[in-house]
Amino acid sequence: MDSTIHRASVPQLSVVSISREKRKKKLESPSHMLLHSANGKMASAAHKGPQNVVHITNAVMYGIINSILTIPAMYSYAVILFSHKDFEDFMPALSKLVMFSSVVHQVMFTLMSSLPFSIGQVQDAGLIFLNTTATSICDLLGDDVPVEAKVTTSIVTIGIATAALGVCLVVMGKLRLAALASYLPMPVIGGYLAFIGIFCLYAGLALCTGLVVNNVESMASVFDNAHDVLLCVPGVLGGAFLLVVSQRYDNSFILSGAIMIMPVMFFFIMLVGGISMDDARDGGWIDPAKDSATVSELLNLFDFSQVHWGQLPKQFATWIGMVFIVAFSSCLDIAAIELDMGKKLDFNHELKTVGWSNVVSGLLGGYTGSYIFSQTIFTYRSKTNTRIVGVCVIISEFAIVVAPVSVMSYVPRFFFAATLIFIAIDLMIEWLVLTYKKLSLREYVVLWMTFIAVNIMSLDVGMLVGVGIAIVTSCWATCVNPLWTGSPDHQARHELSRNVRTLAERRVLDEKRDAVAYFELSGFLFFGSSVQLLDRVQKAVYVRKIIPGHEDDAGENYLGDAGMPLTPDENRIPLIECLDGSPASNPDVVPTEYVVMDFTSVTAMDATAARSAFLILQKYCSNHAITVVYAGASTQIRNVLLKNEITGDESFYSSTESALEFCENQLLGCGTSFETASPRASTAGSSTTNLLSHYSN
Repeated sequence: MDSTIHRASVPQLSVVSISREKRKKKLESPSHMLLHSANGKMASAAHKGPQNVVHITNAVMYGIINSILTIPAMYSYAVILFSHKDFEDFMPALSKLVMFSSVVHQVMFTLMSSLPFSIGQVQDAGLIFLNTTATSICDLLGDDVPVEAKVTTSIVTIGIATAALGVCLVVMGKLRLAALASYLPMPVIGGYLAFIGIFCLYAGLALCTGLVVNNVESMASVFDNAHDVLLCVPGVLGGAFLLVVSQRYDNSFILSGAIMIMPVMFFFIMLVGGISMDDARDGGWIDPAKDSATVSELLNLFDFSQVHWGQLPKQFATWIGMVFIVAFSSCLDIAAIELDMGKKLDFNHELKTVGWSNVVSGLLGGYTGSYIFSQTIFTYRSKTNTRIVGVCVIISEFAIVVAPVSVMSYVPRFFFAATLIFIAIDLMIEWLVLTYKKLSLREYVVLWMTFIAVNIMSLDVGMLVGVGIAIVTSCWATCVNPLWTGSPDHQARHELSRNVRTLAERRVLDEKRDAVAYFELSGFLFFGSSVQLLDRVQKAVYVRKIIPGHEDDAGENYLGDAGMPLTPDENRIPLIECLDGSPASNPDVVPTEYVVMDFTSVTAMDATAARSAFLILQKYCSNHAITVVYAGASTQIRNVLLKNEITGDESFYSSTESALEFCENQLLGCGTSFETASPRASTAGSSTTNLLSHYSN
């Protein structure tokens, strides 16, 4: 830190021009330097011990908080995964199997992720597909097959499907195909996420009552009995309470505290009312006392002699859908983490991490998992940049696996149900209601039709129907609006406005014109063009390269060894790179300060393109203090960008001329200063976390 400040205070001069007096001040005797270094190390060691204790204590605390958030969710996911009646007698063992799978995922993420604070667990994105697989196997085998054979066939098939999914993700990462997941239309993903919501609602009500609730009809039957309705009340109220807390307070400490309040209040009421555990069990508030599943019982579930191998090919279509959804969800999780951190991540490396985690989990009989975006960001914001947090989560969850008691026999049912109902309300409100303001009418209809299709038909068929509807409606839209073609006209140009300038101003602008990247877009920007568009823009925007070991980029006052005149040309490291991190074609190119997106010839744009391209571009540019302005955008395009919180009103200009004039004024130091202009992009980008938080857990 001190060296950075010192370097910024020194004028950027040629090494040869440094005066003799300055060299005398800078160069010290070797003995003095050694003494200074030794004293510095001794002083550092004196403070190292207490600092380490504080750091470890803080990491352990955040590990406990993360465990409080993950453990109830795993029990809830077990109910989702094994909702068929044939699994009822095996739930103690199956619940521990889900918990063990989360342990495996966390171990893999702690070992392999480039993010030391990462939290990786069994995730809901793939669970619905696994539930479909398990339910399908039980129904296809029928009543003539022993229940034990159904259970074994289901968990073995799920394990193989999870491992095969992991292999696909690893291959995608190695071939650098992570961007392919972005081609899935946003309304289809929204319909699927809304389906996850209603499925969580079914599972929550089933957990409260002990009944089988897996569709609208069975959910309606819950209201036939007044006592069943009473059992559901605390779960529904608890879910609503958690939703309010999560929306009003952006702090996982408060949310974890709210989660723990529910069982505490329940046992307090039992104590005051003189209600025993047996009375609570008889009333249906707590599960009957059961022996905890031992490790040997978990192993006995995998009796390969009872597996009906003929069921595996019948689940192939469901598995294909799961691969696309989990890959897309994982990429969204990684993108959300990257946007919140403000630092670029290697998507393909992180996707390989998710893939290997699923490979190991599947081979050990586990289930699909990925980054838990919300908890990873929570840990990152705590400045706890250590893997100790993940180790604490591993220890906590593994303790549940080997515990000699069944947690479900001592914790109220509604406690776990509230977590599911919280997720259900959140997802359904977000995607079925609030997206009306963010999507066009065409996209909103596609979302609802996908949601209805998935509920009426099977999951895989419903998803295919949704994708088909999205393609048909997009083709219809392109009949009215020609497609964005990605022709050479869409490459960056360095334009100047036709505004009258003095000779001195024109000379300055001629020197700085490369600092403004101008993109002229045309046609219909839709989900199929977003990846290509973002890639082309990033290749034409240049930024200063991040120097290893420094938080800030290589600023204009930085003079590293690579930039010194006496360094041989072959050993110099270019300090300029493209926005996507790839090397710049010209190492002497001027860094970009302004990006002008000309929408004059753009006929329409859907929400998928807005969020997959411009949301990410806005955040990347704000990380490098690059201001993005939009020129000539129609009312429809302006509304899409504003409603998705990609930028603010102040970033829009009626014409290309006015946008370029603004950029020129900033370069000349006229009008609004650059310092007041750049936060505009940062403000727009700061809301991206909320936009992506519902793609994950």
